[in-house]
Amino acid sequence: MRCAKCYFLRTSLLYAFWRILVLYFLLFSYIFANFAVEKRIFMSEIFSYGYDMIAYIDKAFERRIKIIVMMLCAVLSVHAQINEGLHWYNGQITFTARNIANKNVLMEAMDEGEEHEFILRYVKEVNPNHQVYRTDNGTHNHVNLYGVGSTMRHKKAEGLDVLCFYDDKGSLAAVISGEKEWDAEKLNKSRWMSQFIGEYTTEEENEVEQCFSWTKESLSFNGIIYPYDIITFNGRVTGYITIKPVEGSTNELEGTWEIVPTLRGFRLYAVNTETGNTPWEWQRTGIEYDLVESDPNVGRFFYASTTLLNDHQFSCFDKSTLRIMRNAILARHGYRFQSKDLQEYFTNEPWYKPAASNDSIRLSFIEQLNVELIKQMEGTE
Repeated sequence: MRCAKCYFLRTSLLYAFWRILVLYFLLFSYIFANFAVEKRIFMSEIFSYGYDMIAYIDKAFERRIKIIVMMLCAVLSVHAQINEGLHWYNGQITFTARNIANKNVLMEAMDEGEEHEFILRYVKEVNPNHQVYRTDNGTHNHVNLYGVGSTMRHKKAEGLDVLCFYDDKGSLAAVISGEKEWDAEKLNKSRWMSQFIGEYTTEEENEVEQCFSWTKESLSFNGIIYPYDIITFNGRVTGYITIKPVEGSTNELEGTWEIVPTLRGFRLYAVNTETGNTPWEWQRTGIEYDLVESDPNVGRFFYASTTLLNDHQFSCFDKSTLRIMRNAILARHGYRFQSKDLQEYFTNEPWYKPAASNDSIRLSFIEQLNVELIKQMEGTE
């Protein structure tokens, strides 16, 4: 009898302990909300863990606590809105977000002394990581880049927090990404530079092949490492770089160069900066290098699988190149093409390994967005 009483007492104490633990868990989750949003940890996931614990302990206790969980989720629903702690980058400038009444959001930015502003009016929630809004003019009649009545979907996936804008045909027209960096010029440089980082060789007839390497910090040409600066105008990347001299070398790359991306790599054009005050007035000198991607395991357009192309850096390509770029994202997963020209193009790429079936192919969130953005650009040509 004494053992039975002891067992009952221990079980009751353990049961009470678990109840208290779950309540503390929910309380901690509530306090943790603001930090969780900043770190992109979603409260719906946290509460699901606590709710599962409750269900495991006692079905009756589950019913009693269910209403408390629902109330806490309702209180926390405001945190599912657009994060005020991030800087929202549209490929050129950064916006700040301010949550206002009725779950609406005011977006504000400054660009070249001009104020930008628009309102995102809340429509509905598809799920905790997907909300729908409609665009509207701001309260001060400032520039609105996104018009009135456009659909915007706020999505979170795979560590990305983005605002996706759709045209009247339902096509993805623009993406604003949540960034920790506020300096739009730094973001502009980083996005632009991502398309060139890699290993290249020169492609000139009757000349010795020369090696070229591009990293974030420097350029390497025939073994000589040159520091460089990306030239911007009012924070925008111009497509020109200045290569600095290196002591003790011939400095054949010293000077200012225009960078033009191509299907196979890019071209370097030497320019004379004395012909004008802005990059658009500079003239080419006639010196140029045609550089081709040389790493067989990387291939052209590899960056389209890792970098969000919301700056539309691909707008300089013609429609045929855009088609190759878009399908290169699929080819990286082994997609089997029906078009003969695409079959021929990617079969000649050493990195291309056809999958057994296209049904098993799954694109990342970035890749899905980039495919839609490129496709939209193809249609506007």
